[in-house]
Amino acid sequence: MLQSYPVLNDTTSLLENALAPWQTAITKGNHAFESQSFYLARDQYHSALYLVSNLIEYFTHQYDSQLQEEALAHCCPAFVVAAHNLADCYLALSEPHKACEQLINVHLCLTQLCDHANPQIAMTAMRHSLRTREELIRFINSHEANTTLVSWATQVLDAPHSTTHFH
Repeated sequence: MLQSYPVLNDTTSLLENALAPWQTAITKGNHAFESQSFYLARDQYHSALYLVSNLIEYFTHQYDSQLQEEALAHCCPAFVVAAHNLADCYLALSEPHKACEQLINVHLCLTQLCDHANPQIAMTAMRHSLRTREELIRFINSHEANTTLVSWATQVLDAPHSTTHFH
C-alpha cells in the first residue's frame, strides 16, 4: 500500500516547516543562555545559524521570484537573530573577538545580498543590514578599549559597498 505525504502547496507552510529546526535550536539556545549554560547555548545558536544560512543559500537560487521574496522575508530576520544571539553568547563566554567576527560576518552576508538581482530581496537584505550595522556600532561603543576589534569593525562599516541598494 502506498503512503501519501501531505503536499505543501502553501508557501507559508513550506517556510514554517523549513524554519522549524531553526526555531527549535533558537528556543533551546535561549533556554540554555537564560540558565547560563553558555557553551550549550553557543552550540544551539551555531546550529540555528547554520540551518538558516543553508535556507538562504537554497532560496536565493530558486527561479520562482515570489518564493524567493517570501522565503528571504522570513529567513533574513532569522539569520540576524541567530547571529546576534551567537555574538551575545560569545560575549558571555568572554570571547569578544568571536562576537565581533560574528557581527561582521552577518553584516557582510546581508550587505552582499543587497546586490541581489531581485529588488525586493535587495530591499529586505538592506533593511536587515541596517540592523546589523546598528549592532556593530553598539559593539564598537561598548568595546572602545579593545582598539583591535574597534578598528576591525570600523573598517567593515567604512568599507565601500555596492550602491545599488541605496537607490
